[in-house]
Amino acid sequence: MTHKIPTLSFLIAFILMSCSQPRIDLLPDEDTIRETQQGILIGGDNGKTHQWLGIPYGDIPSSEFRWKEARAPQAWVGVREALKFGSFCVQKGSLVGTTQRKDWDKIIGSENCLNLNIWAPKLTPDEIGSEIANYPVMFWIHGGSNMAGNSDFYNPTELVLQHKVVVVTINYRLGPFGWFRHPSILAESNNGEDRSGNYGNLDTIQALRWVQKNILNFGGDPDNVTIFGESAGGYNVAALLSSPLAQGLFHKAISQSGGIKPGDIDHSENYLSNPLPWKNYSSKELFNQLLILKQRAANRADATAIQKSLSTEEIADVLKSASTVEIFGAYLQAKVSTNSMLRPFPDGHVLHEDGIIASLQQGISPGVPIIFGTNRDENKLFLIGNPRFVRTFFGLPRSRDKELYEAIAKHRSNTWKLLAVDQPARELVQSGQSNIFAYRFDWDEEPRRLGTDISHLLGAAHSFEIPFVMGNLDKNLMTRYMIGSKNLVSVTQLSNAMMSYWAEFAYSGRPGRGRSRNLPLWNEWSESSAGAPKFIIFDTVADNGIRMSSDSLTKSGLMAAIAMDPEIIDFKDKCELVDTAIQYDDLMEPSYLKEFDEGLCSNLDPEDWRRYWYENMEHIGE
Repeated sequence: MTHKIPTLSFLIAFILMSCSQPRIDLLPDEDTIRETQQGILIGGDNGKTHQWLGIPYGDIPSSEFRWKEARAPQAWVGVREALKFGSFCVQKGSLVGTTQRKDWDKIIGSENCLNLNIWAPKLTPDEIGSEIANYPVMFWIHGGSNMAGNSDFYNPTELVLQHKVVVVTINYRLGPFGWFRHPSILAESNNGEDRSGNYGNLDTIQALRWVQKNILNFGGDPDNVTIFGESAGGYNVAALLSSPLAQGLFHKAISQSGGIKPGDIDHSENYLSNPLPWKNYSSKELFNQLLILKQRAANRADATAIQKSLSTEEIADVLKSASTVEIFGAYLQAKVSTNSMLRPFPDGHVLHEDGIIASLQQGISPGVPIIFGTNRDENKLFLIGNPRFVRTFFGLPRSRDKELYEAIAKHRSNTWKLLAVDQPARELVQSGQSNIFAYRFDWDEEPRRLGTDISHLLGAAHSFEIPFVMGNLDKNLMTRYMIGSKNLVSVTQLSNAMMSYWAEFAYSGRPGRGRSRNLPLWNEWSESSAGAPKFIIFDTVADNGIRMSSDSLTKSGLMAAIAMDPEIIDFKDKCELVDTAIQYDDLMEPSYLKEFDEGLCSNLDPEDWRRYWYENMEHIGE
């Protein structure tokens, strides 16, 4: 008898799914009967908490509502079972989209997908409304570049059980259904919501409104809601912080491996013959691809001519009459060679037109405590698939040059941390904001498997903190391959600590020493001196444990570190790192970006390149 050994990509899939999925084999439990504004629900008892799955919070009944704020969910008669997940939103099947291998690379999901799930401490209907039934609410927004992912993958049972919080997870529109600004669609819109193009963000706001109206009947406190999300979910947390429409719907925010750079409105509404790698897709190019897909045009030039000849009404009719698969298929073609991450648009109605930092400085989300954080090796999850740095043997990866791989990963991950954590935290604190906290997740003690050093190739990679925050460390596949049985005790201790900090933040707005009151003190970000505490590091005792750090990243320091790194011999690799750093920074001047787009770096020898950076540091700033 032979045993099929999982490949590393298969194991990564389990990490991205937060290690173990929620139970969906439950029977209705009378103790879970709850009343909502739409009707009565009954959920199940998973042995540790109560849970309700697939609760509708919005309705998109037809393609006529494709690019509009969703309607209110429909009411029902009788008792509705909430024991299975609802439909997930349209996306291309992937590791973060579905557990079904047969669906990978296919367009799957539904446009009518606005549903949420709730986990809560066990309470009887009679106990609802009592003094004990007033738990903090933690509202989770999943990641997936805003083009994939769903709420099915996340299991917060342990977090709820250990710390008496109510956790809500949601689905929201993705890809071209979530973020789309074609002028013909905007022209026929009757309100600022529909004209914003931020339909995925409108979904998160609508879900928060549902929480405000209903969560009390599940034991949650509507006056104490913490939004938290990872990756694209972290971006959407930032979007909610800068949304006038979301004011008062939440009270604390955690952005895990997110970002603050908004989408580009001009780019999204215009033609683009030469896609830029740091931009979102263009809606007009999507329409071009839709015409080609429908065989109404032979190529892009034909499609552009046809599109320019059509009226606003005719274009809107084509877009609304197209099938779900046609729209998403056209989107996949239109985004070729562009960055896959879809960023919310600073439209001035749904989201503040000046972005998150300026909006907070101007009084949007006043006094909301915020946690920003990243993982030390964020980019290793993406670097592991790059054939320039990694090759495979029998499906298992090996780095071509260990030192170079580590160097590239370090600078890319530091760029992420600078732009998603250090820079916004510094600017907010310097502007007088308080209760700004930061972390870095450093756990990297994965074992060697089949000759593969997982600790080296992945380490503290993107998304790996999620199972630690949720607390659902699977004691089978996850423990055996990605953690190792010898690490289980220390990993569980670290996970318990992180859950304790997250829960205390949800309770009080300050992570402090955690709910247990016996953990290292997590100080807020301070700019009082160079040696003042900045962020907390999460690691096991074997790697110096949980501790505060006074280190911080600056643009000039990042650029100098790249320029002087002895492990990166090829200066083109250095140019690529710098290019990546400036792509996601709004403060870089357009002319500066243009120089890179025209290949300035490729024309410089190493010494000229290094000198160029030091001589042009004013473009980068401190």
